[in-house]
Amino acid sequence: MCDCADHKHAPGEIPAYDAQAIEAKWMRIWDEENLFAVDTDPSKPKKYVLEMFPYPSGDLHMGHARNYTIGDAMARQARMRGFDVLHPIGFDAFGLPAENAAIKHNTQAAEWTYKNMDQALATMRRMGFSYDMDRLVKTCDPDYYKWGQWIFEKLWERGLVYRKRSPVNWCPTCKTVLANEQVTEGKCWRCGSEPEKRDLEQWYFKITDYAQELLDDLDKLPGWPERVKQMQANWIGRSEGAEVDFTLCDAEGEPIAGDEGKITVFTTRADTLFGCTFFLLAPEYEGLMDLVAGTPYERDVKAVIEGAKKISAVERAQGTLEKHGAFTGRYVVNPVSGTKVPVWVADYIVSDYGTGAVMAVPCGDQRDFEFARKYGLPIVPIILTDEDRAAVEATGESIDTYHAESVDWTEAHTAEGTLVQSGKYTGMRGGKHSEAEAAIVADLEAAGTGRRKVEFRLRDWLISRQRYWGNPIPAVHCDHCGIVPVPEDQLPVTLPDNLDLGAGETLAECKEFYETTCPVCGRPARRETDTMDTFTCSSWYYLRYCDPHNEALPFSREAADRWMPVDNYIGGIEHAILHLLYSRFFTKALRDLGLLDVDEPFTNLLCQGMVKDANGDTMSKSKGNVVPPSSVIEPYGADTMRLAILFIAPPEKDFDWDEEAVAGANRFIRRAWRIVWQLVNAGDAAAVLNKGALDEAALTLYRERHRTLAKCTEDFDRQQFNTAISAIMQLVNAASAYLNATESAPESRDAALCRLVATDIVSALAPICPFWADELWHEALGNEGSAYTAPWPEFDVAEAASDTVEIAVQVLGKVRCRINVSVNATKDEVERAALESASKWVEGKTVMKVIVVPGKLVNIVAK
Repeated sequence: MCDCADHKHAPGEIPAYDAQAIEAKWMRIWDEENLFAVDTDPSKPKKYVLEMFPYPSGDLHMGHARNYTIGDAMARQARMRGFDVLHPIGFDAFGLPAENAAIKHNTQAAEWTYKNMDQALATMRRMGFSYDMDRLVKTCDPDYYKWGQWIFEKLWERGLVYRKRSPVNWCPTCKTVLANEQVTEGKCWRCGSEPEKRDLEQWYFKITDYAQELLDDLDKLPGWPERVKQMQANWIGRSEGAEVDFTLCDAEGEPIAGDEGKITVFTTRADTLFGCTFFLLAPEYEGLMDLVAGTPYERDVKAVIEGAKKISAVERAQGTLEKHGAFTGRYVVNPVSGTKVPVWVADYIVSDYGTGAVMAVPCGDQRDFEFARKYGLPIVPIILTDEDRAAVEATGESIDTYHAESVDWTEAHTAEGTLVQSGKYTGMRGGKHSEAEAAIVADLEAAGTGRRKVEFRLRDWLISRQRYWGNPIPAVHCDHCGIVPVPEDQLPVTLPDNLDLGAGETLAECKEFYETTCPVCGRPARRETDTMDTFTCSSWYYLRYCDPHNEALPFSREAADRWMPVDNYIGGIEHAILHLLYSRFFTKALRDLGLLDVDEPFTNLLCQGMVKDANGDTMSKSKGNVVPPSSVIEPYGADTMRLAILFIAPPEKDFDWDEEAVAGANRFIRRAWRIVWQLVNAGDAAAVLNKGALDEAALTLYRERHRTLAKCTEDFDRQQFNTAISAIMQLVNAASAYLNATESAPESRDAALCRLVATDIVSALAPICPFWADELWHEALGNEGSAYTAPWPEFDVAEAASDTVEIAVQVLGKVRCRINVSVNATKDEVERAALESASKWVEGKTVMKVIVVPGKLVNIVAK
């Protein structure tokens, strides 16, 4: 086999396709020519194409390959379409896996991380990804995380950073706290352990200041999948309702004086206040133990609190587990009915929503209903569905006089309906935003015991992490000055590189790190030993790519204005809440700091599907079923891998890895290679195409060229690469058919058309199979430079149309033949042609009628 990368071919010779030699050659040339550097040409429209950057936990797997191949095809084609393209890469390099790996392998986290990044970069290069390596970002580099600390301090100055003591999610396996968003289905997002609740003082970002804007601006994202926007909307969780004040009292009904005697709840159903038969506090409710201290109820309340620590907040809020509670010995007075109701603590109440206190309405809430049944608490009906009301009135009873102390229902009734047993509000229509709800809230406001309120499920972002391998929080604790920021000229606060992680040493035990002096008073002080959640690093990296070497700012306003927002962002659906929500918050906060001018970071979002093994299981290292890119690249080459990834399924769909599909992709590459060379050998670069001189065979290929390029371009715009590839395959088939049809008379081949179609096939496949394309671009077509920098082929949709149309001819309802007629043929001309072609099927019969359906069908009725 010849090495087509070096061998000079004789005229008419078709060299063998040697993927390894070709790809090695063009990797070297692309590096030497720095081909993928950003042009930064302001005269061109910009296109920012970005894949979510990887965590360097080892070499890349096929899931990475799919993500980056999708983005690379977009970026390459955009460059050919005339865009100034920014297509960078980097690494989300801080994080717990690196720290755990360092402990396991008795090394340093930095050493392990940088080694993995080098390996990943080598694999990316081998896959032909068109990254501008001059813009490479590694979040564990001090020149990157310095600016993360700088942003932290700017947000602190603006009041968006604070520290408080509160119940937090503690992962016993990862040995660190978790933000609410990092507890998924009751498990730690990283390791799958069940978090516990601990009361700790931690750092927070005030993301709730942007809750309404984060929700409203989802409407500004038509290029995002609806399911992602819905997931974010649900997580933000806007609820319109009211705050209601209940007065705390003792068993005799005597109010407890002072502000501490008032407990406020948030409810979206103030219309159900008359159905509140007991009152619930979350186990984390501040001041709960003060209510029961020294009372006979203290032990039972403590037991509920301790038990709740063993269950995740998510599982508790779902209310599907058995519910546990205890009476506190206290009561509250219902502000609308004046009745005294008992106060309980219940483990299904969480402090992350509302105030951590709940007015229990068991007739209308299933969880409260189940709790009431378990502990023998009253369930008083106060709302009747239309069906229930009809049943009551059928007995002759009026809803005004309806009275029931409890119910015999098997479950709560949550529907809207008519209020009963609700004082002056009886008979009103109840429900969210109902007549009764409006009237009751108005009366509460007038009495000073309630007010309109909008509540959000979203809670402030807890960013403290009790681990080493993360961005140090730039704060100093001074006994005299309190907590103060590290001066800007002393940033970055760098991590020590000599911790004995294997022995369990942490930053909190490293005197070299934490011993410092107060930047305000100069006295001995202690440096903050928590590091930031690694999601803070990934929440602004796309901005650093715009200006990666800026030493004065994280990025310049000019660079951000040029490139932002990201036009096409590609990544997994698993980041729908965590990364995407945090990045949106960062963008808005940095906008308000005057650093950029956009409201949203990502215009179009493509969530690529998962790559699964042959058994349909998602590939993962823990399962040992990962297919490494090398398993395809070594036997077939990177172009085959890229083609197979994009052809097997649409990018947003999951697919099972299919070795036969890979082999099929390689067969097509080899076939297209051969067809291109045959076309080139039949072509002439100097020839000028004359459509009027083309024979029918050439016209068919000419039309297919325009049709294919139109279809391929449209499919690229829709990111439907599999159908774009199918269109290119059809053009290859059409070229092959043309070559076969003219094999006996090769001199009849149109040299200009052959050359044009060969160029088109190479150009159309260049974003997908770049090594293959550049070899043909240079060696077969004899062009200079790269197909990557050449323009995308021009086409005219109108030229795809044929001058004739094929029409089916039916006789007595059966298709007997087909005719080709001019697209401009008259009805009479079509009839004559149909009757002539179908003459043998109507011979001896009388034609009664001829029905012509223009462009489609002729139906001959005869007897």
